[in-house]
Amino acid sequence: MNDFLKFLNEKLRDFPMHVDIGYNKTCDWTIYIYKKGCANDYPNSAKYREDAVIVHEQDGDMELCFAKAHVALKEWLLENEGGY
Repeated sequence: MNDFLKFLNEKLRDFPMHVDIGYNKTCDWTIYIYKKGCANDYPNSAKYREDAVIVHEQDGDMELCFAKAHVALKEWLLENEGGY
């Protein structure tokens, strides 16, 4: 989790994104990262209305959820931004 949060904090300095991290006993841990209003700017990305979805992970295991989000974020950046 710490590695993901450190990486995310560093990346947010030059690549603004919206980040929602949540937990509840029904839906487990969720990490949702998106660029608001940028769906058309990233045609290969998943979309939700006008937003480009970067990461949407959910898992009952907190460490696994953060690890999957870390990998998903880096893969998205490689595919859509040419690297991280």
